[in-house]
Amino acid sequence: MTKTIQHQSSKIFFGNNLEDNLNEVLKTEYSGRKKIIITDDNVFDIWVENLITSVEELNGAEIIQFPAGEENKTIEMCYQVWETLTDYKIGRGDVILNFGGGVITDMGGFIASTYKRGIDFINIPTTLLSQVDASVGGKTGVDLGGFKNQIGVFALPTYVFIEYKYLNTLPQKQLVSGYAEMLKHGLIEDIRHWQNLIDIKVLTVECLSEYIYDSVNIKHHIVVSDPTEKGKRKALNFGHTIGHAIEGFLLTNDQTVPHGYAVAWGVLVESKMSVKLNLLNENDYQNIKKFISSTYPKCPVDSSHINELLDLMLNDKKNNGSQINFTLLDEIGSCIVNQEVDENCIIECLKEILTSA
Repeated sequence: MTKTIQHQSSKIFFGNNLEDNLNEVLKTEYSGRKKIIITDDNVFDIWVENLITSVEELNGAEIIQFPAGEENKTIEMCYQVWETLTDYKIGRGDVILNFGGGVITDMGGFIASTYKRGIDFINIPTTLLSQVDASVGGKTGVDLGGFKNQIGVFALPTYVFIEYKYLNTLPQKQLVSGYAEMLKHGLIEDIRHWQNLIDIKVLTVECLSEYIYDSVNIKHHIVVSDPTEKGKRKALNFGHTIGHAIEGFLLTNDQTVPHGYAVAWGVLVESKMSVKLNLLNENDYQNIKKFISSTYPKCPVDSSHINELLDLMLNDKKNNGSQINFTLLDEIGSCIVNQEVDENCIIECLKEILTSA
Protein backbone atom coordinates (compact mmCIF):
# COMPACT_ATOMS: atom_id res chain seq x y z
CA MET A 1 0.00 0.00 0.00
CA THR A 2 1.32 3.45 -0.94
CA LYS A 3 1.48 6.05 1.83
CA THR A 4 2.15 9.76 1.35
CA ILE A 5 3.18 12.79 3.38
CA GLN A 6 2.71 16.36 2.18
CA HIS A 7 5.95 17.92 3.46
CA GLN A 8 5.77 21.69 2.88
CA SER A 9 5.87 22.00 -0.93
CA SER A 10 7.13 18.42 -1.37
CA LYS A 11 5.03 15.29 -1.67
CA ILE A 12 6.65 12.12 -0.33
CA PHE A 13 5.55 8.67 -1.56
CA PHE A 14 6.33 5.49 0.40
CA GLY A 15 5.99 1.91 -0.80
CA ASN A 16 7.03 -0.70 -3.32
CA ASN A 17 6.68 -0.43 -7.09
CA LEU A 18 6.20 3.33 -7.22
CA GLU A 19 7.14 3.55 -10.91
CA ASP A 20 3.55 4.27 -11.97
CA ASN A 21 3.35 7.14 -9.46
CA LEU A 22 6.61 8.59 -10.75
CA ASN A 23 5.53 8.21 -14.38
CA GLU A 24 2.26 10.01 -13.67
CA VAL A 25 4.09 12.91 -12.01
CA LEU A 26 6.52 13.24 -14.94
CA LYS A 27 3.72 12.94 -17.50
CA THR A 28 1.45 15.45 -15.74
CA GLU A 29 4.00 18.06 -14.68
CA TYR A 30 7.04 17.61 -16.93
CA SER A 31 5.67 16.32 -20.22
CA GLY A 32 7.89 17.46 -23.08
CA ARG A 33 10.53 18.66 -20.63
CA LYS A 34 14.10 17.38 -20.46
CA LYS A 35 14.85 14.92 -17.67
CA ILE A 36 18.32 14.49 -16.20
CA ILE A 37 19.11 11.56 -13.90
CA ILE A 38 22.02 12.17 -11.49
CA THR A 39 23.33 8.96 -9.99
CA ASP A 40 26.53 7.18 -8.91
CA ASP A 41 28.43 4.16 -10.16
CA ASN A 42 26.85 1.72 -7.70
CA VAL A 43 23.24 2.67 -8.40
CA PHE A 44 23.89 2.94 -12.14
CA ASP A 45 25.14 -0.63 -12.31
CA ILE A 46 22.22 -2.10 -10.34
CA TRP A 47 19.12 0.05 -10.78
CA VAL A 48 19.25 2.66 -13.56
CA GLU A 49 18.21 0.34 -16.39
CA ASN A 50 15.32 -0.92 -14.27
CA LEU A 51 14.17 2.65 -13.56
CA ILE A 52 14.32 3.79 -17.17
CA THR A 53 12.57 0.73 -18.57
CA SER A 54 9.87 0.90 -15.87
CA VAL A 55 9.07 4.61 -16.28
CA GLU A 56 8.01 5.47 -19.80
CA GLU A 57 8.55 9.21 -19.31
CA LEU A 58 12.25 8.55 -18.68
CA ASN A 59 12.85 7.15 -22.13
CA GLY A 60 15.52 9.38 -23.60
CA ALA A 61 16.53 10.88 -20.23
CA GLU A 62 20.15 12.01 -19.97
CA ILE A 63 22.25 10.36 -17.25
CA ILE A 64 25.04 12.03 -15.27
CA GLN A 65 27.07 9.49 -13.33
CA PHE A 66 29.35 10.21 -10.36
CA PRO A 67 31.98 8.00 -8.77
CA ALA A 68 30.46 6.74 -5.51
CA GLY A 69 31.63 7.96 -2.11
CA GLU A 70 31.60 10.93 0.28
CA GLU A 71 35.02 12.02 -0.97
CA ASN A 72 33.34 13.04 -4.25
CA LYS A 73 30.83 15.37 -2.58
CA THR A 74 32.72 18.50 -3.62
CA ILE A 75 32.12 21.85 -5.29
CA GLU A 76 34.52 20.76 -8.07
CA MET A 77 32.19 17.88 -8.94
CA CYS A 78 29.23 20.27 -8.96
CA TYR A 79 31.06 22.56 -11.38
CA GLN A 80 31.47 19.69 -13.83
CA VAL A 81 27.74 18.95 -13.66
CA TRP A 82 26.76 22.62 -14.13
CA GLU A 83 28.90 22.64 -17.27
CA THR A 84 27.22 19.45 -18.49
CA LEU A 85 23.75 20.87 -17.83
CA THR A 86 24.73 23.91 -19.86
CA ASP A 87 25.99 21.70 -22.71
CA TYR A 88 22.64 19.83 -22.65
CA LYS A 89 20.84 23.21 -22.79
CA ILE A 90 18.85 22.41 -19.66
CA GLY A 91 16.35 25.16 -18.86
CA ARG A 92 14.41 26.24 -15.80
CA GLY A 93 11.37 24.24 -16.86
CA ASP A 94 13.31 20.96 -16.96
CA VAL A 95 13.77 18.55 -14.05
CA ILE A 96 16.61 16.68 -12.34
CA LEU A 97 16.06 13.29 -10.71
CA ASN A 98 18.55 12.51 -7.95
CA PHE A 99 18.76 8.73 -7.89
CA GLY A 100 21.06 7.44 -5.16
CA GLY A 101 22.09 7.74 -1.54
CA GLY A 102 22.63 10.80 0.64
CA VAL A 103 25.65 12.05 -1.30
CA ILE A 104 23.58 12.13 -4.49
CA THR A 105 20.45 13.70 -2.97
CA ASP A 106 22.49 16.32 -1.05
CA MET A 107 24.71 17.24 -3.98
CA GLY A 108 22.08 16.82 -6.69
CA GLY A 109 19.70 19.06 -4.76
CA PHE A 110 22.42 21.69 -4.41
CA ILE A 111 23.25 21.49 -8.12
CA ALA A 112 19.58 21.85 -9.12
CA SER A 113 18.78 24.64 -6.66
CA THR A 114 21.71 26.81 -7.80
CA TYR A 115 21.69 26.13 -11.56
CA LYS A 116 19.97 29.09 -13.29
CA ARG A 117 18.80 30.15 -9.79
CA GLY A 118 16.93 26.92 -9.34
CA ILE A 119 15.24 24.19 -11.35
CA ASP A 120 12.91 21.47 -10.06
CA PHE A 121 14.35 18.28 -8.68
CA ILE A 122 12.94 14.95 -7.54
CA ASN A 123 14.68 12.71 -5.01
CA ILE A 124 14.65 8.93 -5.38
CA PRO A 125 16.74 7.79 -2.38
CA THR A 126 18.21 4.30 -2.61
CA THR A 127 19.78 3.82 0.84
CA LEU A 128 18.09 3.59 4.23
CA LEU A 129 20.04 6.63 5.42
CA SER A 130 18.90 8.79 2.53
CA GLN A 131 15.32 7.56 2.80
CA VAL A 132 14.92 8.49 6.47
CA ASP A 133 17.16 11.55 6.51
CA ALA A 134 19.09 13.07 3.62
CA SER A 135 16.36 13.23 0.98
CA VAL A 136 13.76 14.87 3.27
CA GLY A 137 13.82 18.31 4.86
CA GLY A 138 15.33 20.57 2.24
CA LYS A 139 19.01 20.58 3.21
CA THR A 140 21.34 20.39 0.23
CA GLY A 141 25.08 20.86 0.03
CA VAL A 142 28.63 19.66 -0.40
CA ASP A 143 31.61 19.17 1.89
CA LEU A 144 34.53 21.58 2.22
CA GLY A 145 37.61 19.58 3.11
CA GLY A 146 36.84 17.90 6.42
CA PHE A 147 33.77 20.03 7.09
CA LYS A 148 30.53 18.21 6.32
CA ASN A 149 27.93 20.05 4.23
CA GLN A 150 29.72 23.39 4.76
CA ILE A 151 28.46 24.81 1.44
CA GLY A 152 24.74 24.51 0.76
CA VAL A 153 21.24 25.94 0.64
CA PHE A 154 17.77 25.03 1.85
CA ALA A 155 15.81 23.79 -1.18
CA LEU A 156 12.92 21.35 -1.35
CA PRO A 157 12.43 18.65 -3.97
CA THR A 158 9.06 18.72 -5.68
CA TYR A 159 8.64 15.00 -4.95
CA VAL A 160 10.40 12.23 -3.03
CA PHE A 161 9.86 8.57 -3.90
CA ILE A 162 10.86 6.27 -1.02
CA GLU A 163 10.93 2.87 -2.70
CA TYR A 164 11.68 0.04 -0.27
CA LYS A 165 12.89 -2.44 -2.90
CA TYR A 166 16.07 -0.44 -3.44
CA LEU A 167 17.17 -1.45 0.06
CA ASN A 168 17.33 -5.13 -0.94
CA THR A 169 20.70 -4.70 -2.67
CA LEU A 170 22.37 -2.80 0.18
CA PRO A 171 25.19 -4.38 2.19
CA GLN A 172 24.25 -4.94 5.83
CA LYS A 173 26.50 -2.11 7.06
CA GLN A 174 24.42 0.37 5.06
CA LEU A 175 21.25 -0.82 6.76
CA VAL A 176 22.99 -0.45 10.12
CA SER A 177 24.09 3.05 9.11
CA GLY A 178 20.57 4.23 8.27
CA TYR A 179 19.26 2.56 11.42
CA ALA A 180 21.31 5.07 13.47
CA GLU A 181 19.28 8.01 12.11
CA MET A 182 16.05 6.17 12.86
CA LEU A 183 17.23 5.53 16.42
CA LYS A 184 18.09 9.22 16.74
CA HIS A 185 14.55 10.18 15.73
CA GLY A 186 13.22 8.03 18.55
CA LEU A 187 15.68 9.40 21.10
CA ILE A 188 14.87 13.06 20.41
CA GLU A 189 11.11 12.86 19.91
CA ASP A 190 9.30 9.53 20.38
CA ILE A 191 10.16 6.88 22.96
CA ARG A 192 7.76 4.42 21.30
CA HIS A 193 9.70 4.69 18.04
CA TRP A 194 12.95 4.05 19.93
CA GLN A 195 11.44 1.01 21.65
CA ASN A 196 10.02 -0.38 18.41
CA LEU A 197 13.42 -0.11 16.76
CA ILE A 198 15.47 -1.65 19.56
CA ASP A 199 12.99 -4.54 19.74
CA ILE A 200 13.97 -5.60 16.20
CA LYS A 201 15.94 -8.82 16.61
CA VAL A 202 17.52 -8.98 13.16
CA LEU A 203 17.93 -5.94 10.89
CA THR A 204 16.22 -6.86 7.63
CA VAL A 205 14.66 -4.69 4.94
CA GLU A 206 11.25 -6.12 5.80
CA CYS A 207 11.55 -5.22 9.50
CA LEU A 208 13.03 -1.76 8.93
CA SER A 209 10.63 -0.73 6.16
CA GLU A 210 7.78 -1.10 8.66
CA TYR A 211 9.17 1.93 10.52
CA ILE A 212 10.55 4.12 7.71
CA TYR A 213 7.29 6.07 7.37
CA ASP A 214 7.23 6.68 11.16
CA SER A 215 10.80 7.91 11.16
CA VAL A 216 10.28 10.30 8.24
CA ASN A 217 7.03 11.51 9.84
CA ILE A 218 8.95 12.48 13.01
CA LYS A 219 11.43 14.47 10.94
CA HIS A 220 8.58 15.97 8.89
CA HIS A 221 6.82 17.39 11.96
CA ILE A 222 10.05 18.84 13.35
CA VAL A 223 11.06 20.47 10.05
CA VAL A 224 7.61 21.91 9.35
CA SER A 225 7.71 23.69 12.72
CA ASP A 226 11.14 25.23 11.92
CA PRO A 227 12.10 24.94 8.22
CA THR A 228 15.36 26.93 8.35
CA GLU A 229 16.72 25.60 11.66
CA LYS A 230 16.29 28.61 13.95
CA GLY A 231 15.03 26.57 16.88
CA LYS A 232 13.21 23.22 17.11
CA ARG A 233 14.81 21.75 13.97
CA LYS A 234 18.15 21.78 15.79
CA ALA A 235 16.83 18.69 17.62
CA LEU A 236 17.78 16.73 14.50
CA ASN A 237 21.43 17.63 15.12
CA PHE A 238 21.62 15.30 18.13
CA GLY A 239 24.70 13.09 17.68
CA HIS A 240 25.88 15.13 14.71
CA THR A 241 28.21 17.73 16.26
CA ILE A 242 30.50 14.97 17.51
CA GLY A 243 29.59 12.64 14.64
CA HIS A 244 30.46 15.15 11.91
CA ALA A 245 33.79 15.91 13.60
CA ILE A 246 34.69 12.22 13.69
CA GLU A 247 33.56 11.71 10.10
CA GLY A 248 35.42 14.82 8.92
CA PHE A 249 38.61 13.82 10.73
CA LEU A 250 38.56 10.36 9.18
CA LEU A 251 37.79 11.79 5.72
CA THR A 252 40.81 14.12 5.84
CA ASN A 253 42.92 11.11 6.81
CA ASP A 254 41.73 9.10 3.80
CA GLN A 255 39.36 6.96 5.83
CA THR A 256 35.65 6.77 5.26
CA VAL A 257 33.00 5.31 7.54
CA PRO A 258 29.26 5.05 6.99
CA HIS A 259 27.65 8.31 8.14
CA GLY A 260 25.34 6.48 10.53
CA TYR A 261 28.27 4.91 12.36
CA ALA A 262 29.66 8.38 13.07
CA VAL A 263 26.21 9.52 14.22
CA ALA A 264 25.99 6.52 16.58
CA TRP A 265 29.37 7.42 18.12
CA GLY A 266 28.16 11.01 18.40
CA VAL A 267 24.99 9.82 20.15
CA LEU A 268 27.15 8.00 22.72
CA VAL A 269 29.32 11.04 23.47
CA GLU A 270 26.45 13.53 23.50
CA SER A 271 24.33 11.25 25.70
CA LYS A 272 27.22 11.18 28.17
CA MET A 273 27.34 14.99 28.05
CA SER A 274 23.62 15.01 28.83
CA VAL A 275 24.34 13.05 32.01
CA LYS A 276 27.27 15.28 32.98
CA LEU A 277 25.01 18.35 32.72
CA ASN A 278 22.34 16.66 34.88
CA LEU A 279 19.85 16.55 32.02
CA LEU A 280 19.65 12.79 31.41
CA ASN A 281 19.47 10.19 34.16
CA GLU A 282 22.19 7.56 34.41
CA ASN A 283 19.83 4.65 33.83
CA ASP A 284 18.63 6.04 30.48
CA TYR A 285 22.23 6.69 29.48
CA GLN A 286 23.29 3.13 30.32
CA ASN A 287 20.40 1.76 28.24
CA ILE A 288 21.46 3.90 25.27
CA LYS A 289 25.12 3.01 25.72
CA LYS A 290 24.44 -0.71 25.99
CA PHE A 291 22.37 -0.79 22.81
CA ILE A 292 24.60 1.46 20.69
CA SER A 293 27.77 -0.31 21.82
CA SER A 294 26.30 -3.72 20.96
CA THR A 295 25.10 -2.57 17.52
CA TYR A 296 28.01 -0.43 16.24
CA PRO A 297 31.76 -1.04 16.20
CA LYS A 298 34.09 0.94 18.43
CA CYS A 299 35.08 4.35 17.07
CA PRO A 300 38.42 4.06 15.22
CA VAL A 301 39.60 7.53 16.33
CA ASP A 302 41.75 7.41 19.44
CA SER A 303 41.92 9.96 22.25
CA SER A 304 45.21 11.45 20.99
CA HIS A 305 43.19 13.26 18.29
CA ILE A 306 40.76 15.08 20.56
CA ASN A 307 42.25 18.51 19.78
CA GLU A 308 41.73 17.93 16.06
CA LEU A 309 38.13 16.93 16.70
CA LEU A 310 37.61 20.08 18.76
CA ASP A 311 38.98 22.22 15.92
CA LEU A 312 36.46 20.64 13.54
CA MET A 313 33.65 21.22 16.04
CA LEU A 314 34.59 24.87 16.46
CA ASN A 315 34.05 25.34 12.71
CA ASP A 316 30.74 23.49 12.72
CA LYS A 317 28.02 25.46 10.91
CA LYS A 318 25.62 24.91 13.84
CA ASN A 319 27.67 27.07 16.24
CA ASN A 320 26.99 30.62 17.37
CA GLY A 321 30.21 32.57 17.76
CA SER A 322 33.05 30.62 19.39
CA GLN A 323 30.82 28.33 21.47
CA ILE A 324 30.21 24.74 20.38
CA ASN A 325 26.47 24.18 20.18
CA PHE A 326 24.83 20.86 21.04
CA THR A 327 21.41 19.27 21.18
CA LEU A 328 21.23 17.09 24.30
CA LEU A 329 18.74 14.64 25.79
CA ASP A 330 16.73 15.23 28.94
CA GLU A 331 15.10 11.80 28.64
CA ILE A 332 14.63 9.14 25.99
CA GLY A 333 12.14 10.71 23.59
CA SER A 334 12.90 14.33 24.51
CA CYS A 335 15.74 16.78 23.93
CA ILE A 336 16.90 20.36 24.54
CA VAL A 337 18.53 22.45 21.80
CA ASN A 338 21.16 25.22 21.99
CA GLN A 339 23.25 23.71 24.76
CA GLU A 340 26.74 25.21 25.05
CA VAL A 341 29.09 22.73 26.69
CA ASP A 342 32.35 23.52 28.43
CA GLU A 343 35.40 22.26 26.53
CA ASN A 344 36.62 20.24 29.53
CA CYS A 345 33.31 18.38 29.62
CA ILE A 346 33.54 17.62 25.89
CA ILE A 347 37.09 16.30 26.32
CA GLU A 348 36.12 14.15 29.31
CA CYS A 349 33.19 12.57 27.46
CA LEU A 350 35.24 12.00 24.30
CA LYS A 351 37.93 10.23 26.32
CA GLU A 352 35.35 7.85 27.73
CA ILE A 353 34.09 6.81 24.29
CA LEU A 354 37.24 6.94 22.15
CA THR A 355 39.94 4.29 22.26
CA SER A 356 43.16 5.08 24.09
CA ALA A 357 46.15 6.30 22.11
